[in-house]
Amino acid sequence: MIEWAIMYVRRIKTRSSTCFQIGKKENGRFVLIKHVGGASKPEQIEMLRLKAREELNRLKFTNQMALFVSLNVPNQAKLTNWHITGFHQVFGHVYDSIGFPQNHLRDLTIARIAYPRSKLATVRYLDQYLGVKLAIDPAYRFLDTLNKDELTKIAFDFVKKKNGNSMALVFYDVTTLYFETSDEDDLRKKGYSKDHKHDLPQIVIGLFVDKDGYPFDFDFYDGKTFEGHTFPTAVEALTRKYQFADLVVVADAGMLSEQNINFLETMKLSYIVGARLKGMSEKFKRQIFDHNFNQNCIQEISVTNSTSNPGKVFASPIPTPTIKRLIVEYSDKRAKKDKFNREKLVKVLEAKIASKKPLTKRSKYLLVQGKDQVLGIDQDKINLDQRHDGLKGYWTNLQTKTKPQEVIDQYHNLWQVEKAFRMSKSDLLERPIFHRKEKRIAGHLLICFSSLLVMKETERLLKQINLSLAKSIEVLGKVGQGEVMVGKFKLPVDSELSQEAQTIFNKILGH
Repeated sequence: MIEWAIMYVRRIKTRSSTCFQIGKKENGRFVLIKHVGGASKPEQIEMLRLKAREELNRLKFTNQMALFVSLNVPNQAKLTNWHITGFHQVFGHVYDSIGFPQNHLRDLTIARIAYPRSKLATVRYLDQYLGVKLAIDPAYRFLDTLNKDELTKIAFDFVKKKNGNSMALVFYDVTTLYFETSDEDDLRKKGYSKDHKHDLPQIVIGLFVDKDGYPFDFDFYDGKTFEGHTFPTAVEALTRKYQFADLVVVADAGMLSEQNINFLETMKLSYIVGARLKGMSEKFKRQIFDHNFNQNCIQEISVTNSTSNPGKVFASPIPTPTIKRLIVEYSDKRAKKDKFNREKLVKVLEAKIASKKPLTKRSKYLLVQGKDQVLGIDQDKINLDQRHDGLKGYWTNLQTKTKPQEVIDQYHNLWQVEKAFRMSKSDLLERPIFHRKEKRIAGHLLICFSSLLVMKETERLLKQINLSLAKSIEVLGKVGQGEVMVGKFKLPVDSELSQEAQTIFNKILGH
């Protein structure tokens, strides 16, 4: 008989373990060829048994070619289930650090960041990929239970703590979110759409963020609401809710009106708002145009109650005798952009006039006779606009100890609100909205709000290791755990962490 044919696996039981050995019989005695190992747990014993069988086959055919396929090929381990754990480990940790409640909001927030889809697609994703069981009807009912005041208070406390327990500077802006329906109601109404969906009903969202773009409060209004009209309502609710000691509100020119300025003065709030220079009177503009911006790119003009009317900004006396400062800044880069945009528009208008195509949109640069007859380009209007190239204005009632450049720098942080809106709309797919009931709409917005705050904090931490949020989602999507069937036993298994995943865990989780 050939020597390898009599090799076999021997199983030995001791008091504390089970051992597997490979050997052969010689003169009626067992001769050890290789000790495979010992184990005590059933699943470990099963794995060791399979390993011994595999090793036996390897030894049999080390120096010989098999004439027949072995019928004793060991069973391969089979993956029986698998789910991603990386998202819950990282985004869940950040969610917990903010202080949000431990309920379905945690899972819905994590899913919104990793896989922003409809609620039906979300519950499928949670089940199939994240190992979270949540049916669609309980998910909808859960949306109705979310408390906006409670969640925004948690967010405010977190953001305030991040800012050294001080919230002296807040930024406000609005956007619109449309619905995939043609039906209107008391809330969902057609209006001016920033998404250019004027044919669909929408709502208006007002968002407050800190200087770093962290959202801490928001509200929503019916789709016909003019953005400037949301301002006093939102600010009054904010000050009543959080009892600020000193507050500076920063907003863009869309919030600027006589009523809003009067409101801020009455509330004794400090503000920085964008100024509409083109809407001011010519007498007031002359002070601006007479300034030599080549010599000093920043000009400051003080305006008091006794000052003659500077234009449409303050058409009536202000109720309190405060001094307002108009700060005007010139930027050569902005001037080039203004000129380029105007010349581009004029070229388009000239081409349409030459082709005699109908002009569906009227432009201020067109010279029109009567209602419909276009005579050409209005060069006077172009000349008037050229004077404003590169100029940007800012109104504030902050005292002069706040330097003009500080006012400008604080206003420029408004881009953080715009970035927050972009993240909500693009990364979180906040719109379109498919819900109809106001409670469901509010619930959807609260999930997006909590997700946005978690994303902002995660993004800050990832920046320290030079990783983007998008890249981290890609990396964490490969981190998971599941079960494999080995012989008769199911064994837990974890994915091996890549270097990038380990780096993320080290930074976020501290290990």
